[in-house]
Amino acid sequence: MTTVKQVIERQVDDAGNTLVLALEPLGDDEFYAENATGFSAAWTLGHLACVADLFSSWFDGHLLFGREFHRVFNDTGVADSGPASKAASVSREDYPKEFLFLGFRQAVIKALDTLDAFDVAQWDDTAPPGAPVGLLTAGAVWERLAAHAYWHCGELAGSMPRFFGTYALNIVPHYFYRPRGSSRS
Repeated sequence: MTTVKQVIERQVDDAGNTLVLALEPLGDDEFYAENATGFSAAWTLGHLACVADLFSSWFDGHLLFGREFHRVFNDTGVADSGPASKAASVSREDYPKEFLFLGFRQAVIKALDTLDAFDVAQWDDTAPPGAPVGLLTAGAVWERLAAHAYWHCGELAGSMPRFFGTYALNIVPHYFYRPRGSSRS
């Protein structure tokens, strides 16, 4: 029987791999360009790295990235009124594309290692200190992390023209879909 940790790991792995495969071919201009949402692929990748780092740190007490990285990619402060551009906060010089891809990989691996060490008997225990009030239990932290990259795959699929009409950010691509049990002769 599949365990809850295996489900979470599979979701994090599938979404992360889909995201990396879709974003690696982007040139720098497209990678850093602001989309209709105010995000960019660069900001999204850094944000996902930041959140994986932050969420796992609540369990292992260790952050991979410094305060400035977390400020740029996961600033949770209340913004001034008016349009907010997350894309504009990501400097190509300070956050090169290769650095963001490596950081994302490192943060996801750290989160998965932390999940491996997590005792599922504590799944329904109160969330660790630092977790937002909406994450009531330790397990809810892992559940949210499992869904997080999926949300951003959808956001990028709907805001970047490159992905319109493709399955590039679809977690279950189905170019060759056939209903189970069907036979074609």
